[in-house]
Amino acid sequence: MKISKILSLAFASALLFNVSCSNDDFTMVEKPLTYENGILVANEGGFSTPTAEVSFVSSDLGTLYNKIYDANNKEILGNVLQSIGFSGDKAYLVSNVPNKIDIVNRYSFKKQTTVTTNLDNPRYIAFSGSKYFVTNNNFSTVKKLNIYNSDNTFVSSINFPRFSEKIVEAGGNIVVQTDGTTYASTPPYAEMATGYTVTVVNPSSNAVSSTIMLPSNGIIRDLISYNGSAYVLASDNTTSYIYKLNATAGTFSTTTLTGISAAQKLRIDGDKFYFADSTNKIYTMALTATAAPTASIVTTPGTLYGFNVIDGKIYASEASFSSDSKVHVYNAANGTLLKTFTAGIGTNGFYKN
Repeated sequence: MKISKILSLAFASALLFNVSCSNDDFTMVEKPLTYENGILVANEGGFSTPTAEVSFVSSDLGTLYNKIYDANNKEILGNVLQSIGFSGDKAYLVSNVPNKIDIVNRYSFKKQTTVTTNLDNPRYIAFSGSKYFVTNNNFSTVKKLNIYNSDNTFVSSINFPRFSEKIVEAGGNIVVQTDGTTYASTPPYAEMATGYTVTVVNPSSNAVSSTIMLPSNGIIRDLISYNGSAYVLASDNTTSYIYKLNATAGTFSTTTLTGISAAQKLRIDGDKFYFADSTNKIYTMALTATAAPTASIVTTPGTLYGFNVIDGKIYASEASFSSDSKVHVYNAANGTLLKTFTAGIGTNGFYKN
């Protein structure tokens, strides 16, 4: 990031709307010409209030900018920013409410266009060739995948029987989480699995090529992609499971995490798994390991909501939906706390930019 100069105190006070630094040890600087070489932080916002936004923190954790969408576009982003995806120099801001995708230049954050066609509770986005694929899921009647050309024209939809949630590109295929969590209709409204499927879509034909049936273990919690393979995390109250998928062959291998209960989130960085359980403990293990780790490397405060591991740093949000959320950044090797800063309402994701 190239910063022209440090502002004087008097001048800085006039620019606090464009520059928001949440910790005393952040450097107060002019609004950057580019938001690169850092992390975009997605702030979900409140469901009934238009408080969704995006923050940016530099890779060295030295500089923070909050509300960068409003600062560069002079408009409100929306209510629920669900996820962010990238294609080339574009960032796609997928808003579950109010059913839109705002496409911005990922480095200047200037908006280019907004897509609304056929969106109904959009959730996550993936890219392949000249197309992008968006899951839509209202957890009731809408469970579909929308397909768009890179010029944002709508192509078609694929409907699924039970779920349409996380989505990744892996080995030339589009892989969709088509099962997940539902709840019992009577108290205590216990979590239940909708099923155990992951669906593979051929991006050339825009059609389902296979459905992978995973073992009936726990509930599918997460889906990620790494080095051409898709990985699924499932868990119950005693054990967790990582499935490595070969989407082309429709096969998978299993790593059983005995003693790790209710793992919720899965990431890979530097050929290591990182995953968090329901008690805010974060664990790591080598991709080639066959046994679960015996101890966590860190326990985060509050309730862990947003989570990612990027270039040797763990980013974990202590999310609030009534005030700004706290973000804790740890050394991924040993769990040492590197930084805590304040982002926005309901911080739910971290993306390398």
